[in-house]
Amino acid sequence: MSGLVWIAIVVILLLMSIRVVQQGSQGAIERFGKFRRIAGPGIALIIPFAERLNRVSVRSRTVQMSPSPVLTADNVSPIIDAYFVFRVHNVRDFLYEIQNPVETVQAIMFSTIRRVVAEMHLSEAMAARDKIDEELRKELDSKTATWGFKVEQVAIRDFQLPPEMKTAMEQQKIADAQRHAAINTAEGQKQSAILNAEGQRQAAITEAEGQGQAIITVADAQAKAIKVVYEAYLKAGGTSEQLKAVLTVRSLEALERVANGQATKILLPTELTGIASTLAALTEVTKTA
Repeated sequence: MSGLVWIAIVVILLLMSIRVVQQGSQGAIERFGKFRRIAGPGIALIIPFAERLNRVSVRSRTVQMSPSPVLTADNVSPIIDAYFVFRVHNVRDFLYEIQNPVETVQAIMFSTIRRVVAEMHLSEAMAARDKIDEELRKELDSKTATWGFKVEQVAIRDFQLPPEMKTAMEQQKIADAQRHAAINTAEGQKQSAILNAEGQRQAAITEAEGQGQAIITVADAQAKAIKVVYEAYLKAGGTSEQLKAVLTVRSLEALERVANGQATKILLPTELTGIASTLAALTEVTKTA
């Protein structure tokens, strides 16, 4: 009976001494609280009740940071959304050189971001994410060099603006859109006025040219009519001197009737000019003949 008890005790001790380290992890074995050695992936043997195995993942891990407000040089408080990726390369230093490594990295990142962003305006900070990421990487590399892990990637994903600033920016966008629409409308009205004025100018030119051509046509017709009258008068046996005398007398008689009559028509200077022109034309025809 006692033999079975001893066998059972040995089996239990063997089971207690066997530990399994998963792939992608390493184990730090402590003996009475003191570091002894590193165990790689696979089976690791420890001394029951005397040794303890601490498993540590050596794979890359991503840590999403809690959004935190910062203050820019122009007194704007955007909320920073960032993350970092780190990987353990020395299990011993990671376990014994730093306590709460993730919280420590987050604190360093927030401190660095606040320091860098405080020297920039909001627009500069939003456009300089790569510069901020580079500053974070340098700061973390210098601080974590003896902590057994390395920050492989750090990035700011987003700048979340305060609600009141979002509202102001939306209102500014609306105002800009309305201003552009007003400018386009005014420009369209200007072009329309220019085209309308050009059309009126062309119409006036065309009308003037038509009136000028009509005057020329009327003058030609009058000249032809005078010539016909003159030729008819000569054929009837009259002379050019007689024709001039007759026209002069008729013109004077017409003026006398206008002066003595009760007609309401007023003889304007332009009409007198027309009579004089007729006489002059007859004179020229007579000379030519």
